Amino acid sequence: MMAATMLSGCSADPGRPAASDDPVTTLPVPANMPPFPYPNDIPPVPLPSAVPDVELPGEIPRAQLPADVPQIEMPAAIPQIQLPSAIPPIPFP
Repeated sequence: MMAATMLSGCSADPGRPAASDDPVTTLPVPANMPPFPYPNDIPPVPLPSAVPDVELPGEIPRAQLPADVPQIEMPAAIPQIQLPSAIPPIPFP
């Protein structure tokens, strides 16, 4: 019974609009809310007539590395860790 009520409440009725046009169900606009500007109230922003060309460098200069860079010795191998072959059972009281 509950599943039938939930399914019928969620189903869309093709003859009924998704949003209600009833003004009683809409939220009232607060009195202290300033008016929202419409797109025709916003002044246009002048755009530049042409975008200037930006010259990129032809070659990026290479930085010289110092001659006395210390050598870092890496470990020979990472030691293997033995994993248990089976997980022991956990006794529950």
